[in-house]
Amino acid sequence: MVGVTSSVQPDPAGRVPRPPRDEVRRRLLDASADEFAARGFRGARLTEVAARAGFTKGAVYSNFESKHVLFGELVARRSLDLAEHVLAEIAGMRPRAAAQRAGHLVATAVTGDDGWPLLVVEFAVLAARDEAVAAEYRRQRRDIRSRLVDLVADRAREWGVGDDIDAAATVLSLTALVSGLVVEHATDPERIDRDAVAASVTEFVTGAVAGAASREKR
Repeated sequence: MVGVTSSVQPDPAGRVPRPPRDEVRRRLLDASADEFAARGFRGARLTEVAARAGFTKGAVYSNFESKHVLFGELVARRSLDLAEHVLAEIAGMRPRAAAQRAGHLVATAVTGDDGWPLLVVEFAVLAARDEAVAAEYRRQRRDIRSRLVDLVADRAREWGVGDDIDAAATVLSLTALVSGLVVEHATDPERIDRDAVAASVTEFVTGAVAGAASREKR
């Protein structure tokens, strides 16, 4: 049973209504984003997540099996939100302009001051050392890549190169590039600044589309 604190008002009969499950999960994910950003993955406490969301700790465990499952779902949501935002922004653009816009948007996310991208890297490092974390990390990353492949394939078809681009390889390369840029920016923000990150992503996207176009002409 979901535990609800006083942030939910009782009805006239004195009963505390149970929020819909989707709302509970959304509030917990929103609250966990703040808690993870403030304390990091290791330091985050599920009791604090629950308190931030206005629930008891039982609400967390009735919706998420563990802290790494909660974090994994949050990573997936934020990653896909960014991808969908980028693809919506470049809809209707020609490839070169779209690559530049995508580079700018990804760079803004990578170099933002909320510390989120580095949290994802921390999660990956923990996954390499802890099989329980690794299982959830693999599940989420595979799901993210699968969904990104569909999004990239749709955009490639719009540009007329849908039959000539390897969407799976493109997504794997792009996610690996972005992960590497997160680390490079975190350790050398003066040199690997937003402009440098944007240029790298722009060059990759431009090259991927150009390569597919050249294969189409053969």
